[in-house]
Amino acid sequence: MGRFLNVGILQMPVTEDPSVNLAYFEKELERIMMGFHKPELVVGVECLQSLVPCSIPGPMTDYFASLARKYEIYLIPGTVYEKHEELPDDKFYNAAPIFNPQGELIDVYRKMAPWYPAEDKVMPGNRYVVFDIPEKDTKIGVQICYDLNFPEISRNETLMGAEVLVKLTLDPQELFELNQHIHYARALENQAYLVSTNCVGQFASSTMYGHSQVISPEGFLVWEGGDVAAICVVTLDLDLVKRSRNCGTKFMDHYLQHVGEFNFPAPFAGAAADAPLFETISSVARDAESYDKNVQPYGANILGRRTAIDHDLEAYEKDLDLFLQERGFE
Repeated sequence: MGRFLNVGILQMPVTEDPSVNLAYFEKELERIMMGFHKPELVVGVECLQSLVPCSIPGPMTDYFASLARKYEIYLIPGTVYEKHEELPDDKFYNAAPIFNPQGELIDVYRKMAPWYPAEDKVMPGNRYVVFDIPEKDTKIGVQICYDLNFPEISRNETLMGAEVLVKLTLDPQELFELNQHIHYARALENQAYLVSTNCVGQFASSTMYGHSQVISPEGFLVWEGGDVAAICVVTLDLDLVKRSRNCGTKFMDHYLQHVGEFNFPAPFAGAAADAPLFETISSVARDAESYDKNVQPYGANILGRRTAIDHDLEAYEKDLDLFLQERGFE
């Protein structure tokens, strides 16, 4: 008998109000579980909750756990901004909690590559996360948005045994052409399925482009969403991963076998900042003001004045507390 995994994708809009996002997610999760082609792993999007940081574990993860338990699925609902004792009060992790069908919080992936300067309050995580789905004899690697642009993250999760790489995204329209080919490259070079989810609609200053994708380990498009909200269940043939890795992609290119054989030296592993390259380029901008200073010598961002951001964070927090209390989580 083969190994097949049904992955449910919720391509959805997100707003600055987390209670609105959670209500939408809950409704669409119920909808996707109605079909005869039922998902076994469901994946949401980035920034379900960002302006009202939470603790993990806590009421928010208890709520997600109840949904995983109710539908008896593996669930990566999306990302939340996580308060953590090791961080200053004004800094957070962009975190993706992961749940099993029993409703247990089995792991948390914290974004390793925050998108600075936009995520100026987010601190990078320092641990790759690959979790088991023993019923399918497979492992799933988890990433968040900008993480995929760094091949080291996908490769290390692959070396840890991941057959499926899942990426949760909040990507604006300007990045569509820039990023669409990266998905194919990551799937092909790691001989893994790549499941990428993205938001749609307006968020903050941008329009999200959607176009969630599933790419096969042979580099073929399995499914792609459009630029509107969508739910979809895609069946992954996990034995295709095993065959590609053992026999070569399309029985030709033996990428991972050769990674093990060639064992390329990595003189700057764990010490990238010591590489000669960084003697020639500036440090990354961590906020909008330092970004302006970086780009203005090249003739960019000289004109225009930014609109001040004014969110009613107190109202968002009250709405979220009420949403969770109504469902029995305080």
